[in-house]
Amino acid sequence: MLTKQASIGMSPPNPIGEDLISHWLLDPAIRFLNHGCFGATPKVVLEAQTALRRRIESRPVEVLDRGRDPLLQEAKQAVGEFIGAAPEDLGFVTNATGGVNAVVRSLSLGPADEVVTTNHAYSAIRQTLRFVSEHYGPKVVEACIDLPIRSPQTAVEAVAATVGPRTRLVVIDHITSPTAVLLPIARIIELCAERGVDVLVDGAHAPGMIELDVPSLNAAYYTGNLHKWVCAPKGAAFLWVRPDRQKHIHPNTISHFLNQGLAEEFSWQGTRDITAWLCAKDAIDFMARFGWERVRRHNHELATWAQSRLCRLWKVEPATPLDGSMLGSMATVPLPEAAENLGPIEELQARLYRDYRIEAPVIEFQGRRWIRVSCQIYNTAEQYQQLGEAVLEMIR
Repeated sequence: MLTKQASIGMSPPNPIGEDLISHWLLDPAIRFLNHGCFGATPKVVLEAQTALRRRIESRPVEVLDRGRDPLLQEAKQAVGEFIGAAPEDLGFVTNATGGVNAVVRSLSLGPADEVVTTNHAYSAIRQTLRFVSEHYGPKVVEACIDLPIRSPQTAVEAVAATVGPRTRLVVIDHITSPTAVLLPIARIIELCAERGVDVLVDGAHAPGMIELDVPSLNAAYYTGNLHKWVCAPKGAAFLWVRPDRQKHIHPNTISHFLNQGLAEEFSWQGTRDITAWLCAKDAIDFMARFGWERVRRHNHELATWAQSRLCRLWKVEPATPLDGSMLGSMATVPLPEAAENLGPIEELQARLYRDYRIEAPVIEFQGRRWIRVSCQIYNTAEQYQQLGEAVLEMIR
């Protein structure tokens, strides 16, 4: 029996505007259900970035040298207000993977240490931990969180059972990338703190998807993308470090301001295009036109409905509770067992795009095929129905 909250997902939410896709450069001929991959940047934000690039090219030294600090400070102020953090505790990075790299490659991890993550970790993060293990010796251990997951407590118990006396760091997703599970990180961070273990949160999908107050989580480190659900230009992300852990954290590119503090070091990481960072405020302000609370609620309700609709259409069991309690703005749904006969997953995804003009990632997890759908304000309920019918037609 579905709960009252689950009944919300029985019907899609009303759109929050008409023809919203016109604010983006996305091809309207494509049913773009993969905002979670690289995001998509609104036209007005791209125009602001172009203007900034022209300004830099007209006076490179004035802007990038003498004018850099006040520009970055303004951008960090806007991002800090958005995630509840002080600007001095933030550094800009290219993406959340870069943020994770900056932390784990700054720490003095060795053969006596263990790093714990989960089997839902993003591939790039798994490779980062593999690199650190091979070069510096710490053992990497994965907590296994099986799907379907019945409640948040399942994830807490899986991490608790994996953290041991040698555990130095836990790297945990806020919202898992391949499986779109909203993990109970506050409870996991509290559990780790009781055992004297620091937590690095990979919040790649969290900013803009859920309301954030990063410092209140009390993790040692938190990194998140701004180019996904905040809709900033590609290459905009942040790393927040708790003040008592900032001394030993350095950017991946060591440059002029080594050991002068987090804010100083991350303000100059070599010559690079900083316009994606500077346009974070433009993206925050653009989405605020629709009301951030309204945007998050709409996208969450659409993801909850899409999960329920596809599960019913394909006659499959949901990966997470149908009430949407472990979803943000994405849902990963198991494909029908008959889809196993449709060839390699790359071919299946290519057919969805070629024959049905649907952009959605197909993944393999725990020996089964799944499809992840993203829900942004420009998406419509009809697109998820069309995805469901396309899969059934391919099977037939």
